[in-house]
Amino acid sequence: MIEHAVGIYIGLLLLSCVIAIATKMVTHLPYTIFLTLVGLGIGVLGIGPEIEETGFGHDLIFFVFLPPLLFQGAFHMNLNSLLKQFWPIICFAVPGVIVSTLLVGGVVGWLGGISSMMVAILFGALISPTDPVSVLSLFKDVGAPEDLKTIVEGESLFNDATGVVLFTILLKGLLEGQGFGFGQAAYEFVKVSVGGLLLGALLGWIVFKVMRHLEDHLLENALCLVLAYGSFWLAEGMHLSGVIGTVMAGLMIGNYGRRLSMSEKTIQTVEIFFESIGFLINSLLFILIGLELREVPGNIMWMTVFVAIAAMLIGRAAVSYSFYWLLNQVGTQRPKKWKHILFWGGLRGSIPIALLLQLPNEGVLVTWRPMLLVAGFGCVFFSLVVQGLTMKPLIRKLGI
Repeated sequence: MIEHAVGIYIGLLLLSCVIAIATKMVTHLPYTIFLTLVGLGIGVLGIGPEIEETGFGHDLIFFVFLPPLLFQGAFHMNLNSLLKQFWPIICFAVPGVIVSTLLVGGVVGWLGGISSMMVAILFGALISPTDPVSVLSLFKDVGAPEDLKTIVEGESLFNDATGVVLFTILLKGLLEGQGFGFGQAAYEFVKVSVGGLLLGALLGWIVFKVMRHLEDHLLENALCLVLAYGSFWLAEGMHLSGVIGTVMAGLMIGNYGRRLSMSEKTIQTVEIFFESIGFLINSLLFILIGLELREVPGNIMWMTVFVAIAAMLIGRAAVSYSFYWLLNQVGTQRPKKWKHILFWGGLRGSIPIALLLQLPNEGVLVTWRPMLLVAGFGCVFFSLVVQGLTMKPLIRKLGI
């Protein structure tokens, strides 16, 4: 069984490489867009192995796939730039995600055919995290302002954390039948977030101190890998947020470690290593969601997909425009045209896909999981293909 599953994963990784080659040599589409199309093709055509044959489990997504993705994003984030844009980043990433979750959940629950409002809000949480990879690549091409790049990248880093924490709390309450008491949910959110932040910062600081006495790029790279997984696993074992723990650990190493204890060779080794892992994990996530979609019954209410896409855009627009206006009233004045980029550039990617795959087929979710899978993938598909392909014309039109 293990040999069979390993063989399947090697085949899936080979498929990922073929997709990347086709992207570079044939289509010239951004890799994430072509990957989304492949995931859709797998689901529609019913090709590939059965999902059970892969040995796929929900813990695989959470404990194996998420930590490197989070660490990679945090490692590249400049802390000084982040602190300079602290308030817009935090406003969009914490209260913004909460507001978006409630708005998306409310619209989907009201109009989308998901009669369980608790399940609808869970969907709002899993679809809220953004993925700016393709947008940041466009920013680099057009020479966008550094402050705008920092806001987009920083928001994504922390709204990933907020979205996953909300999703985890809501999923636990839903499966255990505890409901979503506001006071209890708020307390749990603050506890796991602050605890994960402190633990991640501590572990990152310890590894940074150890690395100051090392001059071995392979060993230091191995320590970064251990830190990425160790901070996540330890935090989760202590009933704290592994996501926030890994993000903070990555920020510590990516800033203090990079500046004070890592040679240029070590930095390049770590960056290339985690970029390679990120490429493989993102590829597997989209292929796995395609395999999951094969199992979805054909009588899914497609109106739910369109309502979910509309709800995602409504939630993003409400947060982007209202919070941006408020921030300009009480703080530093930023160009008004940036708000359009923040709205339309809030693409969804690997984190929502990972959370969709994390949904267990048990309890009340037995009924709603197929619909959530299709609606969630529909949102990601629209986001990466429609929004992704129209971002460059928008940036040019706004003169950014």
